[in-house]
Amino acid sequence: MDYEAIVIGAGFSGLTAARDLHDAGRSVLVLEGRDRLGGRTWYRPYPGSGKSIEYGGTWVAPRWQPHIKAELERYSVGLIESPVPSQFAWSLGGEMSRAPSPLPIEEWLGFEQAIRAIDNAASRIRFGEEPLDQRGLEDLDVPFDSWLRGIEVPPKTRDFVMAWAGFFFGAPCSEVSALHILSWVAGFENSAVAWYVAVSEKLAHGTLSLINSLAEDSGAEIRLSAPVAAVESRDDGVTVTTRDGQAHTAGTAVVATPVNTWHELNMSPPLGSAKSAMAAERMAGHATKIWALVRNVGGNFYGVGWDTKIKWLATEYSTPDGDLLVGFGTSPQELDVTDGNAVADAVREFLPDAEVVSTDAHDWNADEFSQGTWMAYRPGQVMRHASGL
Repeated sequence: MDYEAIVIGAGFSGLTAARDLHDAGRSVLVLEGRDRLGGRTWYRPYPGSGKSIEYGGTWVAPRWQPHIKAELERYSVGLIESPVPSQFAWSLGGEMSRAPSPLPIEEWLGFEQAIRAIDNAASRIRFGEEPLDQRGLEDLDVPFDSWLRGIEVPPKTRDFVMAWAGFFFGAPCSEVSALHILSWVAGFENSAVAWYVAVSEKLAHGTLSLINSLAEDSGAEIRLSAPVAAVESRDDGVTVTTRDGQAHTAGTAVVATPVNTWHELNMSPPLGSAKSAMAAERMAGHATKIWALVRNVGGNFYGVGWDTKIKWLATEYSTPDGDLLVGFGTSPQELDVTDGNAVADAVREFLPDAEVVSTDAHDWNADEFSQGTWMAYRPGQVMRHASGL
């Protein structure tokens, strides 16, 4: 055997696995298809600026994410908060409001009732005790928008909840299981409000700081630009072959790559039924994330809309050249992140008087090593596949 273990993928999952294997005394090879570490996180400078920003995953909530908390503490990673907004825009129910509150007073009671219904449904989930395909939750594994229609939500409240769920799961609410969305509420102690306000912390020196610490601590041999083509398992170990034909042998292999890329791996023997089904069906997450350098914003901005191309837009950094705003949409068909004019127009839906100096993004949906964004179960996938996964 060349190694005791081979890890495929050098994102956070892969490098954590490599580090843990190293801690257990194993020799490890990490094979990464990209020419960099970090997977679906990517901390690099914004063009024409000395400011580095997150093009992929960004925020953490250590109180509710014990595994992330453990890594932050192990490597003494500091956190900073996103800016507190002073300017607002809410595009809900076909109207744009710039009030501090997203909802008019006549919907406050309906909003409270909607949040109570969401929290009550989430409390049915035994979060963290077992996989999500728990008996008695079948009625929740349906499209989130259809589930929401069943709780009689006022119109602007409905748009606000849909926008929140849409940009948090990176897909239109018709494409995401209500059970998966509600499981996040359950993970935030059955509080949708806690979830809404809690996710504001990010790594002070970027995700790359933690990625580099994990890579160094792993003691692994790491090979970049080494995409894997095939994994063959035998009784005496595995052979992992890269696209250029290099074969590596080990006692075991860990595949730490996104679900939507599994269909491109030649696995022998084939993946189990649940994993094979997920590889064929794919998960739903296909968010669009954009950055824009904008002038004349008038203060730290925060905006949410359901009928806008960007569902969430907020100030993240201020620079001498203007403010750097980050935004999320739910569909690459709705917004092409590589089209600077289209992105600028989408920003101006919220800020019509602002000057959009430049825009930038990475297209994670077109990226062959991600083919989507973060995990979002489609309706029905939880009950069919969660235990098998």
